[in-house]
Amino acid sequence: MGLIVSVMGTWMQMTAQGWLVYDLKQSPLYLGLVGVCGTLPVLLFSLPAGVLADRVPKRNILLVTQSAALVQAFVLAGLTFGGVVRVWHVMVLAGILGTVNAFDMPTRHSMVIELASREDLLNAVSLNSSAFNTGRIVGPMAAGVMIAAFGTAICFLVNGLTFVALIAALAVIRPRNPDRKPTGPMAHEIRLGLSWVRGHEVARSVLVMIAITSVFAMSYQTLLPAFARDVFHAGPKGLGFMVSAYAIGALSSAVTLTALGHRWRLGQLMTMGSFIFPVALLGVAAAPKYEAALASLFLAGAGLMLFNAVANTILQKAPPDELRGRVMSLRTLLFAGMVAIGNLQVGAVGQWFGPRAAVAVGAAICLLAAFGAWWRAPAVRASE
Repeated sequence: MGLIVSVMGTWMQMTAQGWLVYDLKQSPLYLGLVGVCGTLPVLLFSLPAGVLADRVPKRNILLVTQSAALVQAFVLAGLTFGGVVRVWHVMVLAGILGTVNAFDMPTRHSMVIELASREDLLNAVSLNSSAFNTGRIVGPMAAGVMIAAFGTAICFLVNGLTFVALIAALAVIRPRNPDRKPTGPMAHEIRLGLSWVRGHEVARSVLVMIAITSVFAMSYQTLLPAFARDVFHAGPKGLGFMVSAYAIGALSSAVTLTALGHRWRLGQLMTMGSFIFPVALLGVAAAPKYEAALASLFLAGAGLMLFNAVANTILQKAPPDELRGRVMSLRTLLFAGMVAIGNLQVGAVGQWFGPRAAVAVGAAICLLAAFGAWWRAPAVRASE
């Protein structure tokens, strides 16, 4: 419940931030640069964050990260309300939030198994994704309406207030805390996690697929303001509905996975998602009308949700308890950190060749990678 409220605010801020940057510079390249600032810290700090998650009670880490995110949102709101905000302000604050996320994401994901049993992990991950995408549906639509009526600053203020709900939830839950026994310096513990991944074929293959998807396909979201404003001429409300259409597809997929996911092997489900997502993105790039883009975004959300939730479940179940934080930190590095590279490339390609071409090229590469994984990694398809 805390996550639903908090994610509503987070997606309000993300939608408003993209609109603010595009309004200030009218450049896809700057959208990409702000995206890089927000994701580069994840690339730098995720692995040390994983070691910390294996050493320190996860709830304590999350209380700190959520409080820091609250302060970041209020600072951005103050600058925007004051009329002094500049793109470099947004870049710096995006970098601060990216640093917070580098510690928050692997900790939050690796804590799920401490709240639910191993047998119920797929359902727990799917319900967690359902909560996330419920907030993701409402947040962008609300942001579109509020930007049109009051401007972007109000979205940042509301986001800061919504963190209170998640902080309150963290204050009352009591996860099971496994024994934490550091085996040496941080660099040594990072190497232990990497060595385990290298020796585990399924985990290694899943992480490679996540990296390719992050670099070439997930960064399409960076260009949605350009699609809404220049391609479909839909305005801020149209941008909100585009983000929400993706989230509705993701929520539909999460609910279906919670109810029916046990009927198929995890590997089969993940493989299906790895094909659906890039095909749907090709549909977004080629959409002749705004309504067709919304339909394609719905399918893209369903496909990526299916891929990510099952990959997340596989990576949480596979490692021993004492390495889970480090494995999930590597997943965070590849899932969110590599998007920094993706944001830069999609922003540059979008600047030179247009947003349609940028999304199409990334989707095509991701689709080829899905075919390669299906052909070369049968152990992933057979994963239970």
